[in-house]
Amino acid sequence: MNKKEKRLKKTINDAVNHSLERMKVLTPEDRCQLFMEVGEWIFNNLDLDDELIVPQFKIEGKTIEKK
Repeated sequence: MNKKEKRLKKTINDAVNHSLERMKVLTPEDRCQLFMEVGEWIFNNLDLDDELIVPQFKIEGKTIEKK
């Protein structure tokens, strides 16, 4: 597994962990919807070729940052 694949796997694992932590404060209906969205990553083997990744865009040589 190359460095890019390892980074992608870590990002997905972090997203799943964050989503599971959020479930503690959600309503039952919202919790169910969130679980359905991340359930694929939890219960299925990860196929990196099937995951859509949005690239980090740059403007004038600088990375766009969240504010």
